[in-house]
Amino acid sequence: MKKIFIILGFAVVVGGLVILKLTVLTTKTVKPAATVAVAAIPVECYIARDTSVNYQVETVGSVHAREHVDIVSEISRKIVSVLMKEGASVKAGQLLFKLDGADIEARINRLAIELQYAEANEARDKVLLARGGMSQESFDEVTNKRRTLQAEIDVLKVDLAKTGIKAPFAGKIGMRSVSEGALVTPGMVLANLQDVSRMKIDFSIPERYSRNLALGSQITYRTDYFPEERTATVEALEPAVDQRTRTLLVRADADNKDGSLVPGTSAKISLNLLESTPCIFIPTSALIPSIKGYTVFVRHNGAASSVTVKTGVRNRDYIQVLEGLKSGDSLVTTNLLKIKNGTPITIVKIN
Repeated sequence: MKKIFIILGFAVVVGGLVILKLTVLTTKTVKPAATVAVAAIPVECYIARDTSVNYQVETVGSVHAREHVDIVSEISRKIVSVLMKEGASVKAGQLLFKLDGADIEARINRLAIELQYAEANEARDKVLLARGGMSQESFDEVTNKRRTLQAEIDVLKVDLAKTGIKAPFAGKIGMRSVSEGALVTPGMVLANLQDVSRMKIDFSIPERYSRNLALGSQITYRTDYFPEERTATVEALEPAVDQRTRTLLVRADADNKDGSLVPGTSAKISLNLLESTPCIFIPTSALIPSIKGYTVFVRHNGAASSVTVKTGVRNRDYIQVLEGLKSGDSLVTTNLLKIKNGTPITIVKIN
């Protein structure tokens, strides 16, 4: 019985040694699994750089005559003659309306006779004054009467001139609103006159473009009734931006020798503006909209890095970046949905 226990004990010891040996061998041969490397995402990049660009601004303007005036009377008189033809061209100084001035002419004629008599008296009294036959005071009274008559005649001649209503400048006369025999009063509009040989085109541009437009700049325009593009020259800029609309009023001068432009109509304006200060423009495809605005992915140390940017003006393909990027940055433009901040990327093409 004792021999059996000895054999069992020996077997247990031998089994334990075998198990221990196997455990040690297993520990030495099993190695930890290697970390699986994440594959880099192939992308195309665009190199940001400072650029001076031309961008087009389109707006709508109004066409006005070079000069425009309402023809009015300065005095209350009856119209005795209408000398204008509606819709016709007139010259500067051409007589348009003639008002009744018969009473004024009669008063001038009466005063002219009195003036002749006063001048004759003055001449005779001057001889008497030289001989001592008249006092200086009496002679001054005669001279003053002659001057008073002359002044009254001059006033009446001014009134008489107002009975002839003339065109202040050359242009095209409109429709008349009165007829012969009508009594007109000061300020009553008789017709309107417009100089359409050259036209003014007024339009407004957003304040952000106010420094890009200068006197002498060329614009292109077209109208619905004359679709061909024409050019005009900027001749005036408002000195201040309209605070209500945040726009700047601009006036351009356009030739109209053929008479194709009609005052009061609208014109579609196109301006090619040069961005004088170099700035960064990037493809719109690189932008990622977010709650905070726009972000882009920039390649940094072989991985994608998210950057928030502030944008400016844009066109169909490119957009201006005001803040967030610097010249030389590599922007990711493809596979944007497959990457996130810190994703390894590899450049397959640079645009």
